[in-house]
Amino acid sequence: TCFFSLSGCPRATFAGKKGKLSGDEILNTKFKTSDVLENDEEIKQLNKEISELNESNSEMEAAMVKLQSQISTMEKNLKNIEEENKIIEEQNEALFLELSGLSQALIQSLANIRLPHMVRNFDA
Repeated sequence: TCFFSLSGCPRATFAGKKGKLSGDEILNTKFKTSDVLENDEEIKQLNKEISELNESNSEMEAAMVKLQSQISTMEKNLKNIEEENKIIEEQNEALFLELSGLSQALIQSLANIRLPHMVRNFDA
């Protein structure tokens, strides 16, 4: 190990030669002030877009909850209507049977009626 300076240390010299970079490479690999500012603006823009997406997602979720509530209400209404229709169908069937019975009774009573014999004297 070297205790005094890295410049005199053989390990540091070897490491420096092994990983030696040119001045342009150093400038390209290090962040420049303009890069930091650009990145800061990009981060601000991304944060703004994230906020807008979160707001949009919240609105969509609220709309979805509202839609689910409306669907649930419509399903309940449909179930009630189906039950009412079933009751109406049963009533209609009962009325049809009653009408059928009355119709049969009327036909039978008419069949038993004897009409007086009419004289067919068209010439008279």
